Amino acid sequence: MAMTSRERVLATCRFEEPDRVPIDLGGSTGASGIHVQAYHNLRRHLGLPTGTIACNDIMQMLARVDHDVQEHFGLDVAAIDGTSTIQDWEIRDLVEDLEVAVPSGLDLRREADDTWVLTHPSGTRYLKPPASHYFDAESGRGWYGLGRPLTDETLADLQTYARTLYHESDLALCAKFGGAFCSHQPEFLMDLLLEPAKMQDRLARQCDGLIAKYTRLHQALGDFTFCVVFADDLGAQNAPMLGPDLFREAIAPHYRRFAEWLHSHTDWQLYLHSCGAIEPLIETLIECGVDILNPIQTSAVGMDAAELKRKYGGRIVFWGGGCDTQNVLGFRSPEEVAEHVHDRLRIFAPGGGFVFNQVHVIQPNVPPDQICAMFDAAQRFGAYPIR
Repeated sequence: MAMTSRERVLATCRFEEPDRVPIDLGGSTGASGIHVQAYHNLRRHLGLPTGTIACNDIMQMLARVDHDVQEHFGLDVAAIDGTSTIQDWEIRDLVEDLEVAVPSGLDLRREADDTWVLTHPSGTRYLKPPASHYFDAESGRGWYGLGRPLTDETLADLQTYARTLYHESDLALCAKFGGAFCSHQPEFLMDLLLEPAKMQDRLARQCDGLIAKYTRLHQALGDFTFCVVFADDLGAQNAPMLGPDLFREAIAPHYRRFAEWLHSHTDWQLYLHSCGAIEPLIETLIECGVDILNPIQTSAVGMDAAELKRKYGGRIVFWGGGCDTQNVLGFRSPEEVAEHVHDRLRIFAPGGGFVFNQVHVIQPNVPPDQICAMFDAAQRFGAYPIR
């Protein structure tokens, strides 16, 4: 019997086999999304209207996925985030021959050499040179988050938006408002070793702040969303950013405290996005109470899909890993992409606990026929029982 999208996602997150593997594109973390250029090309390829594209992540230049694309690919997930209730948008020509809508009021201008400069109220500048598809902090640090401060008015607007989307669709809704306890900045990593007491006090206060924030968010969204989306990149291509012992001693207690609060005060699950070679940390993350892991970067060292499923299947939900974006999507024929997806489904899907998503953002140069091959294969081969 066919399930609704919401039933499908919740069942697989309980490690049950739903009717088919749930599919996500841009409905959870930013890494699940698609660049505005690739999205424009995809809509044109599908014969869908190709007007203005709303950008809900200006750093990565990600597209807000529309209802017609959700329906076409059988997508099951949507995010409630800081951009969900923004009413005023303006068109900027950030991409050649493409109308991109961004929230109004940004300090965004183009310099004489055609470099776009986005300036945060703090003074931090983010640059998008003519040859770049993205914005990067001029200092090499920091992230420009779109959205409104979480005032009582904003929370009331988010509640109205989430309630409407919950009742007018059957999508599973993620609360995407961020959270992290680690950093790859050198000063942070050195201070963990050199000034441990100071860092533990800082991280404890950070945890207090996250609990306070999500207490308010749960009051507004708790009836409509099912998970909290954290983003905390813990891994590089070849190894974790910090050793397993240091992670267990310095970082894990704060994940554990937040997860214990979350699971005892809400019915939400904890979704963690972390790129890279994080296999040495996964057991600790499970012990801390992390429920869902993304993006399952199977091209990183130690992240073999079959081995991850063997060791951790049934104990943490794999949200991602469905198609390698470093070596396959954008680099192989549509037929090879489809076979790769089929293979990943055979590995990850049995027993539930798997949401299909490409490993990271669909890049601007990925041909639309490969994107279609990926999602079509997820639908075609994702029906249970998986053979």
